[in-house]
Amino acid sequence: MLQQEKPDDYVIATGASFALREFVVEAFNYVNLNWNDYVVSDSSLLRPTDLSISRGNAEKANQKLNWRAKYQMPEIVKMMMEAELHKQY
Repeated sequence: MLQQEKPDDYVIATGASFALREFVVEAFNYVNLNWNDYVVSDSSLLRPTDLSISRGNAEKANQKLNWRAKYQMPEIVKMMMEAELHKQY
């Protein structure tokens, strides 16, 4: 993106949709914990305008930059958890 002659906007996404719950489950599974034991959901905090499904379309990045996502959500969560758990404080 930064090496293009002209600045432009690109969507960087996998093109797959996952519920937030699936993301949370993956993260807790990584450390062998049951997410239900730690997460409290309050439906009164949900906004009526929240998107029920969100998916990024990275086709422009693929066409102009020859970029395609290498990882899907489960692998991304694993990398995030490994990075967080191996941080030096």
